[in-house]
Amino acid sequence: MTNPYIEKVERLDADTISRVLTRLDATQSAFLARMLTQVRARVLQVTHARLNAFTVFPVQTEISAGAETALQRIYDMVGMAKIIANPADDLPLVDILAQETSVKVKEVGAAYQYSVSDLEAAAFANLPLTTMKGNAVKRAIDTKLNSIAWKGDAENGIVGFLDNTNLSEYTLPATGSSSSTKLSDKTAEQMYKDVAAIIESISDNTDDTEKADTVLFAPGPYNALSTTLYTTNNGQTTQTVLSMLKENYPEIRRWLKVGELKNADSTGTKDYIIAGVFDPDYVRFEIPLRFDQRPVQEKNLSFNVPCRSKVVGVTVFRPYCFTKAVGA
Repeated sequence: MTNPYIEKVERLDADTISRVLTRLDATQSAFLARMLTQVRARVLQVTHARLNAFTVFPVQTEISAGAETALQRIYDMVGMAKIIANPADDLPLVDILAQETSVKVKEVGAAYQYSVSDLEAAAFANLPLTTMKGNAVKRAIDTKLNSIAWKGDAENGIVGFLDNTNLSEYTLPATGSSSSTKLSDKTAEQMYKDVAAIIESISDNTDDTEKADTVLFAPGPYNALSTTLYTTNNGQTTQTVLSMLKENYPEIRRWLKVGELKNADSTGTKDYIIAGVFDPDYVRFEIPLRFDQRPVQEKNLSFNVPCRSKVVGVTVFRPYCFTKAVGA
């Protein structure tokens, strides 16, 4: 089944090409338009490794692509249940308290182009167009979205996940060598206690009603945990610190090494560890328009394909369900 939007874009491409490249007949123009459609389809299928925001956070596209603003809501529960008599008409009211903030939907854009010579050569030789240029543009837009998710964009008023005020902060003890807070400067037992305390802080902050399901590490602390062996008091080496943590916290589904947490503080020198409940009811990476490739546009001796996305950023809906530790 054909897509009406794709058909419309292909017709617009063919019209633009035939108007500019007068040496081509209608069949050749239509061929190039189909090639551009195929390029767009292949570009959409490209995924990029190590842009972790798209896998760490639940990605949501529920906000309309035409919206200029969106409401971010921070939820908290108020009220408690109680033991009641039979019959009872004084049931306590439990409700959800929402703090609303209006945020701007921002547009991210870039373009790729083919020269007149590129299109003429493809048309006369009946050859497909390269997707490398389109792939590069998608990578550029995805990289910007990934950066917005983690660090925001101060110039445009977007707060990143790392600076979100709904993240609690755990102060790592300076118990390492030379009073260091880094896990790599600590003993296996100290490492274990630090990470366990970060995980347990979620339960502590929510009166044990919530438990972390994900722990994110900068590469340095992750490597320290996964290579340092835990030795018992009788001198028996059992397993790595990370393996021991996984064994004792089976509720943690994901233990992730995240490059974006390396030197992620404001000074660019300190690594992060973050524990939290990474469920779409608790946190979302909101992208109203994931990736859109517009009809081809003539510009001088080239044809541009404008591309765009729309983004709100990462919204944290539940306070106290995320804890970050800086200086790991």
